[in-house]
Amino acid sequence: MNMDYIKRIFCLDGKKAIVTGGNSGIGMGIAKSLANLGADVTIIGRDPVSIEQVAGELAALGTKSKGYPVDLMKREEIDGFFDRYYGENDGLLDILVANAGISVMKRALDTTNEDMDRLFNTNLKGTLFCCRRAAEAMKKQKSGNIVITTSVNALYPLPPQALYTGTKIAQEALMQCLAVDLAPYGIRVNTIAPGAIVSNLGRDNPSPRKREGDWKKAPHLPLGRIGEPEDIGDVVACMVTDAFRYQTGSTVLVDGGLRLRNV
Repeated sequence: MNMDYIKRIFCLDGKKAIVTGGNSGIGMGIAKSLANLGADVTIIGRDPVSIEQVAGELAALGTKSKGYPVDLMKREEIDGFFDRYYGENDGLLDILVANAGISVMKRALDTTNEDMDRLFNTNLKGTLFCCRRAAEAMKKQKSGNIVITTSVNALYPLPPQALYTGTKIAQEALMQCLAVDLAPYGIRVNTIAPGAIVSNLGRDNPSPRKREGDWKKAPHLPLGRIGEPEDIGDVVACMVTDAFRYQTGSTVLVDGGLRLRNV
């Protein structure tokens, strides 16, 4: 086995990355996986306490990592962050993982205007605004990677999460459009669609398995367990390396076989 070759194509040494929602759950798993491959990772999220804690954990992995509190529902905070980030990083950015998102457990006819405002502003507008600002640097560099975290629901809609499912389907369409528009600049755009993952978002969903000790048990899934954040993080980290250099406009489904639940 040619280990030098493997290390080269999976290396992210010196790459600059931003992960939205990187202070918890799937985003934290992605941030740590990127750092483990050598990337300097900046995380943003709404909770200053967890941001500081996770940024410290990333720095302990030997990378230059920082964290900033940013509310993706507020355009001015997104712009303020990117202006500061580019000022501190010579206008360079190699990787954006647009991961931050929120959900609501409601069927379509029960959805309120407030629900729509919150989910559309975060999952769609927030994602697009971050992609737009990231593309500024990547277009100048003629290189870059954008990964958007969607959901298995985007491919196999779940009626009890109607609006969330709708925003995730929209993100898939957004990814495909961005992949076409940014390809001439050497920028790859893809999505990862997680299934059931141990995270704040997943833990808040109603479940018959109320006890903490039962949380990770999932006999209805082929792999028999709920996924861990690093199960998603390791895949994303690989997607933005040279090993996947010819992949763009694609959706990578990582769900432990959840899509087979009705088979």
